[in-house]
Amino acid sequence: MRISEIKTFCCDAGWRNYRFVKITTEDGIAGWSEFDEGFGSPGVTSVIEQLGRRLVGQDVRHHERFFAEASCLTRPAPGGVVGEGIGAIENALLDAKAKTLGIPCHELLGGKIRDRVKVYWSHAPTWRINHPTFFPPAITDLAGVQAVGAEVRERGFSACKTNLFLHDDGPLRAWRPGFAVPFYPELNVDPALIRSIRTHLEALRAGAGPDVELLIDLNFNAKPEGLLRIVRALEDLDLFWIEIDSFNPKALAYVRSHSRNPIASCETLIGLRQFLPFFQEQAMDVAIVDVPWNGAWQSMKIAALAEAHDVNVAPHNFYGHLSTMMNLHFAAAVPNLRIMEVDVDRLAWDRELFSHEPEFEAGHLVVPDRPGWGTEPIEEAILAHPPKVSGGLLQYKRS
Repeated sequence: MRISEIKTFCCDAGWRNYRFVKITTEDGIAGWSEFDEGFGSPGVTSVIEQLGRRLVGQDVRHHERFFAEASCLTRPAPGGVVGEGIGAIENALLDAKAKTLGIPCHELLGGKIRDRVKVYWSHAPTWRINHPTFFPPAITDLAGVQAVGAEVRERGFSACKTNLFLHDDGPLRAWRPGFAVPFYPELNVDPALIRSIRTHLEALRAGAGPDVELLIDLNFNAKPEGLLRIVRALEDLDLFWIEIDSFNPKALAYVRSHSRNPIASCETLIGLRQFLPFFQEQAMDVAIVDVPWNGAWQSMKIAALAEAHDVNVAPHNFYGHLSTMMNLHFAAAVPNLRIMEVDVDRLAWDRELFSHEPEFEAGHLVVPDRPGWGTEPIEEAILAHPPKVSGGLLQYKRS
């Protein structure tokens, strides 16, 4: 089962681009994975193409050998864009290996523990505020926030996650200074922001009702001093979790020690070595693992490390349908699962791009038993939707 070719594909995904790797064997089996360059990672495609040249002629089943060799070749610059490229290739190798064996990928990961995976509706109502052209109906005020909360409940989801928005002056607007929207590198938190966060969550709660659990993602949008102010201001809201991005495990652990709500973190980390100090410092209640970045095989190792520290994991998943399936196989096989992220609002042409869509059932995703990931991109459809010149975080201008 030797590899004959490795290719990358890119297509329009509304406010960003979707990106894929395809590994083809001499026997005509194709293994696919999805990766991303729009979440602060320009250059992953170049990494894949450089490392991929070494795969030609190798056995498609030997993904751990590839990981070990690629790690040696890139040892001076581990993680980051390099790590994401390695993870993308690993995931395509897993898909091809599973198809070669005629089994679903979760069998490679130890076999599924569950037939359905509980999910939360992510970016509700974020996408309809930030990208209404692609995800209607547009939300411009608190009434719209409340309405989407009701929709989450009515469609059978038991949890939903939102982001930071300002409500005090005119239409809702996103607050993302951690990503330079606006450009405000000091990342200070003021009373108006705290008031907007509470107002936003209260509107979402009013629509969702008492039984839908709420999550909020603070991302990199505040430093520990400001994070402390926010978590203290939200302590009476009984949130499912407060999500925080940080590269400082001790600082995050300090914030967690002052929060009455659970803290989730680590979605931007790559590899066991980056995760380890966060577990050692007991920095978070839930470890978020990005399976497209890390590779599903390596993600299982991270989950095992989490289990050794009595921590559950949750997949980071806000890409296309192939990414959802990749995360779903991981979530089906990992013992210490908390919940899985999924975007319910989809592009009008998403269903054209993939052979199978994720199947929802009462707030859960059904685990497929088709060979490989259970879906793959359709090349003709990808080519019919040419990519944007730039997308994701890189498309925004400084304000």
